[in-house]
Amino acid sequence: MLLHKSVAHDTRVQREASALAAAGHEVTVIHLPPPEEADDPEGPPFARVPATLPRGRERLPRPARLGTEAARLAWRAAATRPDAIHAHDAAMLLPGLLAARRSGARLVYDSHELATGVAYRRGAWPAVVAGAERLAVPRADAVIAVSDGIAAQLGERYRLRRPATVIRNLPDLPPPDPARAPDLRRELGIGTAPLILHQGAVAPGRGCETLLRALAQMPGAQLLFLGAEGPYAERLGALAAGAGIAARVHLRGPVRPETLLSHTAQADVGVSLLEDTCENHRLALPNKLFEYLAAGLPVVVSELPEASQLVRTRGIGRCADPADPGSVAAALGSLLGERDSGLRERVERSAAELSWREEKRRLLDLYEELALAAGAPSNASR
Repeated sequence: MLLHKSVAHDTRVQREASALAAAGHEVTVIHLPPPEEADDPEGPPFARVPATLPRGRERLPRPARLGTEAARLAWRAAATRPDAIHAHDAAMLLPGLLAARRSGARLVYDSHELATGVAYRRGAWPAVVAGAERLAVPRADAVIAVSDGIAAQLGERYRLRRPATVIRNLPDLPPPDPARAPDLRRELGIGTAPLILHQGAVAPGRGCETLLRALAQMPGAQLLFLGAEGPYAERLGALAAGAGIAARVHLRGPVRPETLLSHTAQADVGVSLLEDTCENHRLALPNKLFEYLAAGLPVVVSELPEASQLVRTRGIGRCADPADPGSVAAALGSLLGERDSGLRERVERSAAELSWREEKRRLLDLYEELALAAGAPSNASR
């Protein structure tokens, strides 16, 4: 597997690599950890090989550094003599293609997002990403996507020989346990007040400011941003103070993955409000949506195709316009006032069905098919 950052910070790669290793595959993740990051001997059950340039790399011009690291990733991957090269995200497509050609391995492209449809890439990078996909995706032996909509886009755009396999970002985390997390209500001093949760990083385009304006219309409700840090979190704190709701807005940093659901379960409703700023947002199924369900929370999501279809089909929450505070407040209010036991039952049923235990079967089946097509044993992938 090829990854353009440290595997310690990518739970999707950890889940997939661990699932393949547990199924008997020999898995090596070639990644780019910081030089100071120590390898954890008690870490996950797959090999990790760093390809990071030594100290002083920051003195190189960025294009030179990125190109050199890409070459190191490709060389180290090919040196493992793999049966398959699993390239995570568009940044790893060209190194993956090079390593696959050099080693004779199969190429698997794992698209964590609609790479050509994100709003944050600037300068020449959109053209670089588009060019990498045009060159490499049609040559891939298999493509993986995180939602049906992204899978359809990739299939249509690159005329894939076989449909992309959809492997959603379903959590593989310890279930909620009061012993794993502090009593948030006591620490926040909110008692039994309704608690709304926004989990994960805060950033523009994620409906955070709309959520603050919605809270201003909901006297008595409390809002927790769990995973909020950096300048944008400070901005949210200032906006809350300006709106007179600072006492009801709580900003906390990230927590360890093994304790996450134990924190999540203490809220009453989870929120995911990606804004309609790009095609990637329209087709996304955010991680937090499935984490809320795993913790037993109903959800409010943006009125965008993929997320809204999931929520409506399963009856597990409400949909709202992420640009309209009134729409968000109405959706949250209807859930907080919900007395239908059927809602909780639907959330529990969805959590059981939308689990990594079930989802990983798609990944294992894909590798079995690749091995059969190659006429090779199905116990080696890198």
